[in-house]
Amino acid sequence: MEDVALNQTYAHLFARMLIRPLIGTWVRPNHLTALRLVVGVAACALLAVGSKTTAAWSGALWVGTCLLDRADGELARLGDLRSESGKVLDYYSDLILDSAWFLAAGVSLRHGWLGDTAFGDTAVLLGALTSGSMVLCIWYAEMFERLSGPGVKTWYGVQRFHPDDALFLLAPLTWLGWVGPVLIASSVCTPVIAIVILARYVALKRRTTAA
Repeated sequence: MEDVALNQTYAHLFARMLIRPLIGTWVRPNHLTALRLVVGVAACALLAVGSKTTAAWSGALWVGTCLLDRADGELARLGDLRSESGKVLDYYSDLILDSAWFLAAGVSLRHGWLGDTAFGDTAVLLGALTSGSMVLCIWYAEMFERLSGPGVKTWYGVQRFHPDDALFLLAPLTWLGWVGPVLIASSVCTPVIAIVILARYVALKRRTTAA
């Protein structure tokens, strides 16, 4: 249960309480991951519509998406149901949903103040840039961890929070109507983070090859 001890964020603890009744039942982690994928795609689709009503529903579904992201892993660990197929499904769910949200955010703002400008459809362009950068972040983070070996993570949390927990904030920020500022900030930060992870991966690969 060592990996359970390493996942002690508030989000993990809350998800752990939710999945305890499922231990020993027919429900498997892959079921939760598949449900997460469906709920997450629905959240992104609603966000892309661009109305206040669909944004409110999108935020609610996104909270469910983030909780399911924690829940599938907790069920796998506590129920001793870990599998390679589960890891692959979880990885690609992260890749699809975390990048799709930013693309949907750009599409949702296409008719707003960040949409049609002298530079073209800026909102969609920023959404595409952030979405692509997020794909690279997740891809190279996975490559870095595989090369590093067991127990090594690209990013470690602080106290009871992990960098991934920031994804929960997308829901309240959506409800507040701050999708535009979030997209602008993310379009600057996410490419930088992608470059940092890539640099770490390249440096590690060189050290591994030299050794």
